[in-house]
Amino acid sequence: METVREFDILDSPLEGTNLIEAGAGTGKTYAITGLFLRLILEKNFSASQILVVTFTEAATAELKERIRVKLREAADVFSTGRDGDSFLNGLVKKMSDPAVALTRLHEALRIFDQAGIFTIHGFCRKTLHENAFESGSLFDTELVTDQENLKREITEDFWRRRFYRESSLFVNYAMKNQVSPESLLSLFSNRIPGTDVKVLPDPEIPGAIAEEQQFRAAFDAVRDSWLSEKADIEDILRTHRGLNRNRYRKNSISTWIREMDRLIASGGENPVLFEAFKKFCTDELEKSTKKGHAAPGHPFFYLCDVLKEKTADLQKIYEKRLLGLKADLFHYLQDELARRKRKRNIQFFDDLLLNLHRALERPGGGALARNIRKTYRAALIDEFQDTDPVQYAILKKIFMTQDRPLFLIGDPKQAIYGFRGADIFAYMDASAHVESRYTLKENWRSEPGLITAVNTVFDRPKRPFLYEEIVFHRAAPAVEKAIHEQLKIQGSEDDPAMQVWVLDAAGIAGPQKAINKGEARDRISRAVAGEISRLISLGGDGKARIGDRPLRENDIAVLVRENREARMVQRALSDLGIPSVLYTTDSLFASHEALEMESVLSALARPDNEQLLRNALATDMIGLSGEQIDQLQENGQEWERWSVRFLEYHRAWTANGFMHMFRTLMLQEQILSRLMRFVDGERRSTNVLHLAEVLHRVAVEKTLAMTGLVKWLSDKRREDSVTDEEHQLRLESDENAVRIVTIHRSKGLEYPVVFCPFAWAGSRSRDKKGPF
Repeated sequence: METVREFDILDSPLEGTNLIEAGAGTGKTYAITGLFLRLILEKNFSASQILVVTFTEAATAELKERIRVKLREAADVFSTGRDGDSFLNGLVKKMSDPAVALTRLHEALRIFDQAGIFTIHGFCRKTLHENAFESGSLFDTELVTDQENLKREITEDFWRRRFYRESSLFVNYAMKNQVSPESLLSLFSNRIPGTDVKVLPDPEIPGAIAEEQQFRAAFDAVRDSWLSEKADIEDILRTHRGLNRNRYRKNSISTWIREMDRLIASGGENPVLFEAFKKFCTDELEKSTKKGHAAPGHPFFYLCDVLKEKTADLQKIYEKRLLGLKADLFHYLQDELARRKRKRNIQFFDDLLLNLHRALERPGGGALARNIRKTYRAALIDEFQDTDPVQYAILKKIFMTQDRPLFLIGDPKQAIYGFRGADIFAYMDASAHVESRYTLKENWRSEPGLITAVNTVFDRPKRPFLYEEIVFHRAAPAVEKAIHEQLKIQGSEDDPAMQVWVLDAAGIAGPQKAINKGEARDRISRAVAGEISRLISLGGDGKARIGDRPLRENDIAVLVRENREARMVQRALSDLGIPSVLYTTDSLFASHEALEMESVLSALARPDNEQLLRNALATDMIGLSGEQIDQLQENGQEWERWSVRFLEYHRAWTANGFMHMFRTLMLQEQILSRLMRFVDGERRSTNVLHLAEVLHRVAVEKTLAMTGLVKWLSDKRREDSVTDEEHQLRLESDENAVRIVTIHRSKGLEYPVVFCPFAWAGSRSRDKKGPF
């Protein structure tokens, strides 16, 4: 393996292909800004000739601003001669002609709006547009941010084309196993793989005619025997002296008889037997017969043996058919998605990657790569651990050449976007082919005690991250960061920076028994909430401090893996009266407020419908209790008043549009003030206002009337996944509140006090010799 050296931001060579492994808090962004600055000064590249690629739009905007600020700081140091940080001071000494350096910095700032700082999709889009002839791209292709509706349309077409022609037996089996257009679509909920992805082995779809005929014949025989011999069969099961009554309890037999009746009544159209069907088969009867007795005998039991066997044979065939149909859908979705996008002249973000990749791989791709290299003389790739194979292939084809400096910056230990297609093996492949490997060792984020603790934990295992290619590099506290605001409780600095809590499962579930995950999560949530309550109380008394100031709620963060864990922690905190705020990727349309909004808008769209009006009045937004609604209906005059109010809102919606009507509704019905009375009132109010904004924009853009807007909201609520960042829950005010953050949202952030209550929950390790 290539020797890993510590990266020297001032003197490491600006040439060849380089990998910089940058752990959390080690100054990755600072290193990128430093590299950009050196390329401007030492290589005389213009700001528009340096490509910088990062992962998200937010990260792109932040990185762009950080680089701009660094250029200004450098220009100030070179022009005034005043001290900057150690890096800028080193650059001043390194540059032989300060006047030339200052000219280059001013020119970089002048044209900085042309700097090539993009997301990977932004880079691909710009490249395809500027090289339309070489890449074969159309100029006027529309970029769409959501292709879920198109995928759903294709999946439903596939369902109709394939399942409508299948036998009723197979369709019933599929539906019994929760196979539906929705479940098939969920197989591709995150992305559609490129054309280079294959299903291995590509399964065949076997015929099932013979097995279906055998199943039907066996079922008919069981049915005929049951209908004519039911009383005798039931009598044998109830009265046979040799049967073990622990296995054949008389109460259970009554249930089994009813289940057999239901099976016979199904007419043999459902090839799934009920669980207790085996009780009518000879092998189960023999196993349940006492010693010294003969097993109960009846021809029906042997017929059940045959039906059980033929059902198992048919199910094996059906499982292969389902697998084959899923593979067929994979290919159909690939082909149809591309065809329909071409027909509609639209493309999705992943199409930008695939189109550029295809253009580079086809004949003439070399010329396209040379054109891109003429535009960009160096490339800095941020968050490289989140690269997928297509992205890596693009970068490799364009920039992994001797004459272009390429820096890949990332941390494989932070590769958390596999659900979006990121592939750690692409990172490992790249790391094996770079010319130089570096690491950033100084941690600027954490206090020294925590750095030492993390080093101790991950130094012990031989392969702490499973793969030999992913090595743990010890971090060290940053020398230049002199002040660490440490948590002090009652004046003591002796409390460990990292504490590991162990749940006493044996004390809860009993010796040698495991506690179930649900109970573990509940107990841990309440324990964390209790400790947070203690710390906040100490902070209020001035006995818990961060540096010189009292500990407050917003100094504390709880990191969780899933949104449901976040809600569990929030409930535990709420029970103790502790305010908290969620930083999650939950969908706005999965919220309780979306359900209530649909109820209210449905009633406004049809104010003459009493059931819809009752549903709306029962929402927290309107605030009537069940008892109040009953009293209203008994008092015709009061009920009529509500009907008239909703009719007036209906007319306002018709005359002035959704937003004007909804503002009037919120004001007159005091919706926000009512919601703010709840413990999570700020969250609820934020969701209602966000929903109103989204609905207003959709109504305008899609020119939707009342019924259309209610249907749009209903459809969005029934979608399983969040595909648009705009439709993720917005953050309510986080002032003086504990932050509850999913791991994906916490990346790059820092908090004085952090709890990680569910880090254990995702582990698949069964290594009893592991450290935990």
